[in-house]
Amino acid sequence: MHSAIKERFPKLAMLWERSDKSSPDNYFGIYTSPTLHIRTEIQFLTWEALIQSIDPKSLDIFLRKAAGRVSACSNPERGWSQLVESMNEVRAYRYAQALGYTTVRFLDEQAHPLPDIEASNPTERCLIEVKTIQESDDALKLGGQVQSSASELPIRLKRVIKKRFSHATTQIAGHPWAATARKICYMIINLDLRTLLAEENNILLRTFVEGLEADVEIHCISQHWPARSNAAEQDRQTISQPSTDLE
Repeated sequence: MHSAIKERFPKLAMLWERSDKSSPDNYFGIYTSPTLHIRTEIQFLTWEALIQSIDPKSLDIFLRKAAGRVSACSNPERGWSQLVESMNEVRAYRYAQALGYTTVRFLDEQAHPLPDIEASNPTERCLIEVKTIQESDDALKLGGQVQSSASELPIRLKRVIKKRFSHATTQIAGHPWAATARKICYMIINLDLRTLLAEENNILLRTFVEGLEADVEIHCISQHWPARSNAAEQDRQTISQPSTDLE
């Protein structure tokens, strides 16, 4: 990571320092030049601003959890998607702040299942578990090809949403506040292109998600479709892989 980039993005530099800098798959190790391509520049600015919003204790937890993902690029088609999932957890932290919670912190999950975030204000407590759903393997294989729209939600997508939501409810239930707190599954869905191209799938997705909600709410975000809530509008655009200057 070039010194000029580390100076401009100090929080990302902290993540770089915590990571395995010797790994050939280290995402930040790509950036040996003092300048960035425009897409990467925008991405780094967004990530830096997100991380800047975290309190010191939560920052330490984030850095420890995310450091191992900086070099996690075992599947070339998915790139550093695990690193993006860590950034999505910070988006959820910001979302909690946008909801009006004055105290927000990451939880340090060890052996006992816990949600990713707890938040509170003088009148309410909230627990948030973050889930990211990536494109299917089939969609990645079709990348760069012309595709037609598919006017239905894939069975695979509905199955994965149910599974991730079930896991989120289990994580949230492990917290001492679970009986009385507001509970949210913050779910980021990167849709297959064929699904995304059919605008009517927006309604189908919302209806499907609403049918799952009970004691735990779902704040659902997908590419180009706004979240159902007006809070945290900065989360309207999501990505499944970080940009690289190698493109």
